[in-house]
Amino acid sequence: MRFTNLSPLILLLILLFGCQTGPQMGKLIKIDAANMNEFWVYSDNNVVSNGLQLKNQSSEITSKFQERNFEFTAKVKTTAGAEGVLVFAIPDGAGSDQGYAIKINNSDYREGAPQKTGSLSKIRNNFVRTAMDGEWFDLGLTVKGNLIKVLVNNKTISEYAEPSNIQRSGENAGKLLTNGSLAIRKTNDAGELLIGEMTLKPLKEETKEEGCDVARDSLMKVVDLLNEQEFPLIDFHCHLKGGLTMEQACQHSRDIGYNYGVAANCGLKFPVTSDSTLNAYLDGISREPVFKAMQCEGREWITLFSPAAVARFDYIFTDAMTWSDQKGRRMRLWIPEETFVDNEQQFMEMLTGKIEAILGAEPVDIHVNPTYLPAKLAPDYDRLWTPERMDRVINALKTNDVALEINARFKIPSITFIKRAKAAGVKFTFGTNNGSNNDLGRLEYCLKAIKEAGLTSEDMFLPRPSKDKKVMKSGLPAKITG
Repeated sequence: MRFTNLSPLILLLILLFGCQTGPQMGKLIKIDAANMNEFWVYSDNNVVSNGLQLKNQSSEITSKFQERNFEFTAKVKTTAGAEGVLVFAIPDGAGSDQGYAIKINNSDYREGAPQKTGSLSKIRNNFVRTAMDGEWFDLGLTVKGNLIKVLVNNKTISEYAEPSNIQRSGENAGKLLTNGSLAIRKTNDAGELLIGEMTLKPLKEETKEEGCDVARDSLMKVVDLLNEQEFPLIDFHCHLKGGLTMEQACQHSRDIGYNYGVAANCGLKFPVTSDSTLNAYLDGISREPVFKAMQCEGREWITLFSPAAVARFDYIFTDAMTWSDQKGRRMRLWIPEETFVDNEQQFMEMLTGKIEAILGAEPVDIHVNPTYLPAKLAPDYDRLWTPERMDRVINALKTNDVALEINARFKIPSITFIKRAKAAGVKFTFGTNNGSNNDLGRLEYCLKAIKEAGLTSEDMFLPRPSKDKKVMKSGLPAKITG
């Protein structure tokens, strides 16, 4: 082609626009069924009126473009059992098994893969159900500098700042930010994965974002390793109290690489005291990316709520810190003035018996603050929690399918107790039971227990599916347990 008769301005415009390929910097591009071929290569799937249909495990679409810094969104719907991944930062010439992967999985708990939609797989795992099968949801991804953000329905689910000089090994070696392709792949044969309208906006090169890049201390290295192993790092026992907001709890969760279960205090003289207040509370947090938990306070809680209302929670838990002794004195063990220890051995027998009765009668999922002793007896914990008493509690946990909390705040139960419970096949949870907005910590005692008791993913509790709630099977006991 010759340009001898063109003005310099026209020649410049031709050179500028004629050489441009792919998406333009800062321009939002909408991608749908009409222009899908311009941006994606796809195989073993169908183009439908509202996008793409991925039906088989081999179904996949791969981008024709490569980006380093960008915003990407997609309308997604899964039918029952369907699972997939959105992969990004795929190196040039590599397959879609390389790069970072965001899970797409809306199955109920204990069904399908444990990681749910929005999980930055093996980096910042998410185990909270954030979308439902059969419903369209928005999946968003932003990569700026070293910061990755994953959103579901405009809620940030995973957030991760890739450290400098990062070293990964094995199958995680390919998880590094780079100028790369994107892919959406179905990972099983169940159901269908539907991809609707997508948007892409390339972003300018960014310097390092601070984001959630907390100090890479020894504890964070342990957390990173456990995430790579897909260990369910979940604090099932968090409270919005002492000024802590839901936003702060979720940000802390993303910063430290854990998931959270936020619990309402439900019982006599507590904030939630009836089905109406319970339902109002749940409706208010329904879209939040946390497990929804019910703390069953005192023994009277069974008289205040219906099984159907209780079953709306992802799980329920209680402790043995409130009960009445043989003289009818109602005790709250954390309050010295309300705790009566006439004889320490007699007290321990009553406490052990109360735990057995509570776990046998109340349809709870987790026993929290376990083996807690009042201040007067706490210094003699190891002497008073004899092997025989430990085994009685462990047997009650196992028999009634109740998980045992490892409590980071009180550092209970003892490592000896945990090892004994693990040998018996008891499931475990982690919990803080925070009192304010400044004592969430990083589950230090729980990480110690993982190492010293040899806990694995198989030892850990996950919530029951909605069709298998204990309270709907057994109902509530006819009378309080003490």
